[in-house]
Amino acid sequence: MNRRARLLLLVALFVVCTGATVVQHRREQRRLSVPPNELYEVVWQQIRAIQAGDTQSAYRHVSSSYQEKFNAESFAEFARTEHPGLTRPGRVEFGAIRYDGEHALVPVFFFLPDGDMVRCLYRLVNEANGWKIDGARVLQRLPAGRRLGGMRA
Repeated sequence: MNRRARLLLLVALFVVCTGATVVQHRREQRRLSVPPNELYEVVWQQIRAIQAGDTQSAYRHVSSSYQEKFNAESFAEFARTEHPGLTRPGRVEFGAIRYDGEHALVPVFFFLPDGDMVRCLYRLVNEANGWKIDGARVLQRLPAGRRLGGMRA
């Protein structure tokens, strides 16, 4: 390889690396500019829709990839049968958001009328039309009277 070809290869590599750094920086800035309440509101709107029995509205808050896997009827059936206690929580609290690449992980705590607490993790993705729920899973159910540990402020 002659000197000119090596120089062109080096310049091309530099341009690609610089471009990748700029793209990554923009993604990071966009992620950091998202106020937590914007993400909490997406989850809260879905919870309220499920509580009201409006599974169609709740389904509109899920991501396009989730909608490709599950249709509205299977989503409604899942909400009714798999986690019936979560459709009528006494109180809902949110934890600190963590970012995982293009996704945001939002801990949600459901305090049920019987005193139990259910800890869930919602995974959100930023799509063209805003943040959408890309999945949720129950992590733990603590019976009434059991403490989480840590301090409450």
